[in-house]
Amino acid sequence: MISNSDEITKDPPEKEIKFILELINLNKIVDAENDLKKKMLIYPNSSILFNIRGAILASKNVLDEAIINYKKSIKINANYAQAYNNLGIAFHKLNKIDTAIKNYKKALSLKKDFAEALNNLGKAYIDFDKPKDSLQYFNKALEFNPSYAEAYNGMGAANEKLGNKNDALKNYQKATEIRPDYAEAYNSLGTLYNNLSKFDESLSNYKKAIQLNTNYEKAYNNLGNLLSNLGKFDEATNAYKQAIKIKPDYPKAYSNLLFNLIYKTDFDLNYYLSEAKKFRLNCKTIKKLKFTYKYETNPQKLRVGFVSADFGNHPGGYFTLGLLRELRKKNFELVAYPTIERKDELSHHFKPLFSKWSLIKKKDDENVVKQIINDGIHILIDLQGHSAKNRLPIFIYKPAPVQVTWLGQGSTGISEIDYFIGSNHITPKDEEKHYVEKVLRLPEISQCFTPPDFDLKIENLPAIKNNFITFGCVNKLAKVNDDVIALWSKILLSVPNSKLLLKNKLLNSKEIIDTTIQRFKKQNVKKEQLILEGESKTRKELLNIYNKIDIVLDPFPFQGNTTSIEAVWMGVPIITLKGNRYISHFGESINSNLNMSNWIAENYEDYILKAKKFSSDINELSKIRTSLRQNCLQSPIFDCKRFSKHFDQMLWKIWKDFDNG
Repeated sequence: MISNSDEITKDPPEKEIKFILELINLNKIVDAENDLKKKMLIYPNSSILFNIRGAILASKNVLDEAIINYKKSIKINANYAQAYNNLGIAFHKLNKIDTAIKNYKKALSLKKDFAEALNNLGKAYIDFDKPKDSLQYFNKALEFNPSYAEAYNGMGAANEKLGNKNDALKNYQKATEIRPDYAEAYNSLGTLYNNLSKFDESLSNYKKAIQLNTNYEKAYNNLGNLLSNLGKFDEATNAYKQAIKIKPDYPKAYSNLLFNLIYKTDFDLNYYLSEAKKFRLNCKTIKKLKFTYKYETNPQKLRVGFVSADFGNHPGGYFTLGLLRELRKKNFELVAYPTIERKDELSHHFKPLFSKWSLIKKKDDENVVKQIINDGIHILIDLQGHSAKNRLPIFIYKPAPVQVTWLGQGSTGISEIDYFIGSNHITPKDEEKHYVEKVLRLPEISQCFTPPDFDLKIENLPAIKNNFITFGCVNKLAKVNDDVIALWSKILLSVPNSKLLLKNKLLNSKEIIDTTIQRFKKQNVKKEQLILEGESKTRKELLNIYNKIDIVLDPFPFQGNTTSIEAVWMGVPIITLKGNRYISHFGESINSNLNMSNWIAENYEDYILKAKKFSSDINELSKIRTSLRQNCLQSPIFDCKRFSKHFDQMLWKIWKDFDNG
């Protein structure tokens, strides 16, 4: 005879469980929840029902409550492999990879042929930057389930990270053969084709993924990235907005939307700021953590934290390396919070500059926040803005008493960030209203450039040898919008025998080369006037391109920055357009600090006139070419000691302002 206490510990009959699961599969979540509630009144100690409730909560992204339910399920049945697997998935979504792996392995200890757990474990090792280790788990999953499309997709991701792109392609294609309705595999194919510069294939696969799953926010975000890179900004905006509509708490898509907006010629500063504020408001996972700051009062040295993805061979690295070298000699203790791990020819120079180096890529926001608090940081500096690999949600928690953003693209929209560092040129007073942060201005320039540590000879003016002027631009092709092409075409048509050299990663693609030629053809520019080159393998090779260029034409509204500084370093002057927003002031700032204000155009007509005038005087261009590097070295742009003095004073001032209340 079964007692009442035994009766209430039983799970429901299998047919009743199947009924709930069918409702979930049909996306009848409300009906499933209602039925689940009724069943849990009858079976309050059912491990299966707690597991199902956890899964429903997880589908709504209510992960903390999902975890509670999974743990209740396991408490009732310590041998419930599925609950351990689901618990791992929840922790995985929270970016707690270590904990996720432990739970996947626990599930496998209970059920050795658990293909799903093996697949999940493989995915976790990819996210843990161990793609080689992940392959064994995908292979094992396929041993138990040879038709497991998800495992093939995971294997593709691992091979892609390992650089085995042909294998990755085969893996993804196999996944779609097994499951023609597998949206995630098509999304993976879209990303791979994008990386292979096969943009038509990339586009069609992203669209296929969305067709199969109209609520696939990641595919919309990836589609937006592709469209933005191709200069289709309105279409990209729509894709990002759709991703955000599906998942309002999607900081990455919001940041991508904001970064995309700054490329647009019809850019509206008020609209940008309103969208930036929405970024903050829609970070719904942000919790009000109760904590007490642990910073040292009346410090002899300020503990300054830097959050960046760019401690290496990257523009962000070029703008920070010299400054950091100087600051560490002064009354500062520097702490690094790299959002990714870089391994390149420049990255090894950064680590010795910091007293503490804490890679935060694999850590969730809350744990990073706790770490920053425990590190006793006085001033925390964001170096990304809304660019890729940022960790801006961390700043919403306010883990440091003073927070600053620098080197971004405009306001972050985050009111918890106290200051935006600019300069008189980059952040003029009449644009302050477009920032939620208080704008601080360095006296000369907003950033100082560290020149390359290799010697590269500046050759004679190319026009002397060529007998024609070569204009050039080495910026992202997305910056070369239709207005830019129209203006540059007028220059090419008005300067006899002139040519335009464009160099960009996208120009590795024949379809992009053909498209670019057609865009200029519409403006009556012949194919023969264009020199189109793909990306360089090394920085030295990239900089050497300026030995083929007489004059750099700066795009707009998103002007060159690093590329412009590298151009003048290589002896090539820049014609730039006076701007009306942060990313439109770079050229103005560079030329002003080089005492070359006459190369700043007031409007389109002036831009054309300057191009015609300067290109007609070969002797003057030659003089500029031979003297410009020395001019650079004497300017604030390359004087890290001078710049660090100003930066030092600013940091201490904002700390004293805080300390004095």
